[in-house]
Amino acid sequence: MDADKYSSIIVEEKVWHISDCRGDSFYLIVGDKKAILFDTGMGTGDLKGYIQSLTSKPIEVIISHAHWDHIMQANQFEKVFINYKDIEIIELFNMDIDYSNFLDIKDGEIIDLGKRKLEVIEVPGHTPGSIVLLDRENKLLFSGDALGAGHTWMQLPGCLSLSVYLESLYKLLRKINEFEKIYNGHLTYRDMVAFPSSYLYDLIKAVEKVINGELAGEPYPYSNFGGLYVTYGAATLVYNPENIK
Repeated sequence: MDADKYSSIIVEEKVWHISDCRGDSFYLIVGDKKAILFDTGMGTGDLKGYIQSLTSKPIEVIISHAHWDHIMQANQFEKVFINYKDIEIIELFNMDIDYSNFLDIKDGEIIDLGKRKLEVIEVPGHTPGSIVLLDRENKLLFSGDALGAGHTWMQLPGCLSLSVYLESLYKLLRKINEFEKIYNGHLTYRDMVAFPSSYLYDLIKAVEKVINGELAGEPYPYSNFGGLYVTYGAATLVYNPENIK
């Protein structure tokens, strides 16, 4: 796919999965009054125009976290929300993002789209300001990279320790009866199937077992950022051995 092209598919009622040239995943969630675009990928095209071709509702953007593959083209939109703890990630990677007009979004906020409500949950770990969106009525969780895409990256510069991340996962675990599907930030078109909520259990076990020394990692071969990895059930955890506790 060309860098300026986008594609989409409906994955739930009034929920579009959007994909850019690199296959990153972001989501258009539509209510009766307005729509939320959760992340903006890293393509180079007219994303705003493309999203407006899918819905006539007013569009607001919520950024799951400030990594380059989730925030590029955010400046095309008038109203963009991000957890301010992630401004340091924009600065850390020296990204060409103007965040001067971005609005802060915090744990516990409820976004009312009109007959659809999204709860903001802070899940610090992958970045300091990572958030997920819970659609409680429809049993959906939109996770960005906070729960990873099979491979959860905790080895990057700016990641918090595994111990801090584990507390975030425990926080989500207390809400596990409120969602059945997890739509992450790198869903593949090959199967286009959301993760079941049970994935959270496997990820928690992987983190716990690294922290307590039950699992020893091997060098991770798929990244310029290095790290070690372990697998437990459906979850693969990539981590920095110097950033566990």
